[in-house]
Amino acid sequence: MGIADIENNWDEQAFAGFVEEHLHDDVATLRLKKWKPQPFPVDLAITQIAVRKKLSIKLPSLCNRIIVPSQLAAEQCSSEATAAYKQGLVIGKSLCDLTGGMGVDTYFMAATVERAVYVEQDALYCHIARRNFEALHRNNINIVNADCVEYIGHTDERFDTIYIDPARRDNQNGRVYALRECSPDVISLLQPILDRCKRLIIKASTMADITQLRKELGEQIHADIHIVSVRNECKEILIVIDDDNRSDNAVVCVMIDKNGQTVTCQFNHDIEESLSYHLSDNVLSYIYEPDAALLKSGMYKNISEQYGISKLHKNSHLYTSESYCIHFPGRCFEVVEVLPFSSKICRSLAQKYPLCNISTRNFPLSSTQLKGKLGVKDGGDIYLFATTEAHNSHILIIGKKR
Repeated sequence: MGIADIENNWDEQAFAGFVEEHLHDDVATLRLKKWKPQPFPVDLAITQIAVRKKLSIKLPSLCNRIIVPSQLAAEQCSSEATAAYKQGLVIGKSLCDLTGGMGVDTYFMAATVERAVYVEQDALYCHIARRNFEALHRNNINIVNADCVEYIGHTDERFDTIYIDPARRDNQNGRVYALRECSPDVISLLQPILDRCKRLIIKASTMADITQLRKELGEQIHADIHIVSVRNECKEILIVIDDDNRSDNAVVCVMIDKNGQTVTCQFNHDIEESLSYHLSDNVLSYIYEPDAALLKSGMYKNISEQYGISKLHKNSHLYTSESYCIHFPGRCFEVVEVLPFSSKICRSLAQKYPLCNISTRNFPLSSTQLKGKLGVKDGGDIYLFATTEAHNSHILIIGKKR
């Protein structure tokens, strides 16, 4: 399907009716069927059916009001939760989204400005984005069908905020994580973009290493890095650079729970190396498993410092304390007992804890391997953490969720 298939006026009511009528049908069967001529593009209608379930979770308030150009667009677009967070990072009265895509980020971020520009090189995506913005009554967005590199190179406009989400695939469709390997190459574009805005927001790969990202940017660029998790899953890494270059090089962890409630904590990246590890000689009354955003941050010493808790081991990424840390962003467990990892314990543990939820951290076996060795089954209210303690002994921590 190309732009010519949808450029002409077509019956959106019939289009919507087709989607609702076949919403629960098998998508592969629908695509194989030879349809008589319809007053709308059938392939596009079937695409809506294919993505509706996913979008109802990802974009609950928008899924019935927008048209999705492709299944890939639905997979790659931001969720409402993460797009709404980015909305709060926008400054000023003007915005440019250099990699418009499906337009979800543009739609949310444009709510805070007087004027927005959506730049996208795919004409089909531009056409559908225009239709969606009109349907959503977002009338302050100008659609520009252009390559973002060419656009930045030729535009005379200056924006308060520019956002870019480069493609993280190489020519063989393999995943890339470095900013320089993305398309476009963000590092090469950095200065031209900064010359056109007061604030630049870059979306990086969630697989990227935070320290490596700073090395790519160079010592002369100061940036805050925001790590956004949703339901304990790392969803986005956002690099925020302001034109005054006065950032504190902060790492901001943003944790959004299943109810949409957000907890934010901030660390100083520059002091992480200067801090010492707070290691505990023993497992104390409580253990803590940090949220995915905290783990991704790599601010392990800062976490100990800020929350007054100790690490079990330099590489275990579990923490412990004698008194309960009520505000810790992650899961907390009350320790029932601590056992050495030995053959004797492994043979008898299933008798006492036939059901338990196993997690391994800095341990020679995977959780699946350990479950088989112990002979236990998943479930129940007992949690077993297999890990390594400060003196390099392997231990099993039995706990109950706090």
